[in-house]
Amino acid sequence: MNRKILLLAILLSICFVLFAEKPYVLMVSFDGFRYDYTEKTDTPNFDYLRDNGTKAESMQSVFPSKTFPNHYSLATGAYAGTHMLVSNSFYDPQFDEFYSIGDPTKVTDPKWYKSEPIWVTAERQDVRTASYFWVGSEAPIKGILPSIVKEYDHGFSYEARIDSVMTWLQLPEEIRPYLVMLYFDQPDSDGHKFGPENPELHKTIKYMDGILGKILQGIQELPIADDLNLILVSDHGMTSVGIGQTINISEFLPDPKNVRKYFRGPVSLLHLIDKSPDKIAELDEILKSIPHMQAFKYNEIPERFHFQNRNSGDFVLVADEGWIISSDGRAYNSAGTHGYDPAVKNMHGIFYAMGPDIKSNYKISTFENINVYPLICELLQIEPYKDAPDAPEGKLEVLEEILVK
Repeated sequence: MNRKILLLAILLSICFVLFAEKPYVLMVSFDGFRYDYTEKTDTPNFDYLRDNGTKAESMQSVFPSKTFPNHYSLATGAYAGTHMLVSNSFYDPQFDEFYSIGDPTKVTDPKWYKSEPIWVTAERQDVRTASYFWVGSEAPIKGILPSIVKEYDHGFSYEARIDSVMTWLQLPEEIRPYLVMLYFDQPDSDGHKFGPENPELHKTIKYMDGILGKILQGIQELPIADDLNLILVSDHGMTSVGIGQTINISEFLPDPKNVRKYFRGPVSLLHLIDKSPDKIAELDEILKSIPHMQAFKYNEIPERFHFQNRNSGDFVLVADEGWIISSDGRAYNSAGTHGYDPAVKNMHGIFYAMGPDIKSNYKISTFENINVYPLICELLQIEPYKDAPDAPEGKLEVLEEILVK
């Protein structure tokens, strides 16, 4: 008799697992939304998310605190040194080519992307996914694209993006995505234009709060609302750029023609043509003498940057907060920027989560964004990518405390 009861209990447990509602995840990125922006104006929808879900004090970017490396780290759980997307634009000596966010032929070419993004991990395990403008999703990485993918087009309104996502989440179950990634370029664009302390940016923050409100309203109207977990993140923060705070490194270089093309900003990666020890030593001494920046030879790159790979260059130059590295001395036209050392608090972004599997009115301390990938794997009940040289460094243990047991 006891054996029959035990078998019945096992069968009921199996049936419950088979017929239980599958979990959904919607991850939304507000590009450049600094960790403290909600303190600058009224943000009732952010407040709602905080009170009914989990909020982090801040979320730390990977180095460099740029858009493409960090969106891809959010997707893969790997540092830039592992996934190879070391900046928005960079040189790869193996390919002898430059990657640029403005070049569709490069953005859609899978050879540039290492590690495994969450949509590939999910699709390999028969979990359908969708991406609306997420970095890397237009390239068939490992031969796999999201089941639904939108090619980047800045012309699509924010409201149209939300409407599309809500439509996807109401598709017939057999073609409905269980993971959706959604990207917005604000408040980053206005953060560059006005700077993070300008009252004009406060209007943008309030506008993005309204966009969040539309997302929350859309979720509430979904038939699957009770099974959907929302994650809201940003890739980095923003800081003010000082007038005249530009470092023209070409004035210091003994042989500018020995440096391949490099890009101005808070971080510059120098690839030398002549890599002889004498040239390296000469340039190292000069670069280390330049004020308002740090210069690291490849073998001196700080371990906490997790940045050593072939795309890192022979030297990594990192400006002090508020300063810009340039090759021609031209004035920097933006009032705000990012890309600095992730330890700089103004480079930190946001993390919010809310849903049936997330604790309510819960606060956590600052953590690195590489830990979002294993959290999504856990929510989707899939196995993370592992046991490979480019496997993620993120750990579920970091965010496991926010889950409802």
